[in-house]
Amino acid sequence: MTDEASSDRPNRLPWPPILYGATVALAAILDRVLPIGDVTGGAVTRAVGVALALAGFAVALSGLLRFRAIGTSFHPSAPATALATSGVYARTRNPMYVGAVVCFLGLALASRSMWLILLVPVMAVALNVLAIEREERYLARRFGADYAAYRARVPRWF
Repeated sequence: MTDEASSDRPNRLPWPPILYGATVALAAILDRVLPIGDVTGGAVTRAVGVALALAGFAVALSGLLRFRAIGTSFHPSAPATALATSGVYARTRNPMYVGAVVCFLGLALASRSMWLILLVPVMAVALNVLAIEREERYLARRFGADYAAYRARVPRWF
């Protein structure tokens, strides 16, 4: 890979982990200083939350494992060396992000945090703007027609 190719990457900052940490931290702070009540539903809500968190984690993990299998980095600011199009990537272009959002919704229900429930959609929009849209522009530059064909047949989220 040339110096120019290795310096071309989707982001300079690893936005996804920054957004994940900021979402959890802000929800925890707001739960303490500006409580707005808990999610209702008791044990059933917690069980649904745990199930969603586990399902989301499994989807994200399957995306990560596919990246490992094809030999490309999962780090959000690293250059891509291969285009993932099979496995879970045949259903969604962003299984790690879809999985994270589902996992966070599950954690919000399991912890009964109304603030976390309210912040997860904000996190999803921020992921879309700060990570996904930039990654898609990068992948279009990097993989050209192959990425355009993949993008035409597989949805961004699900």
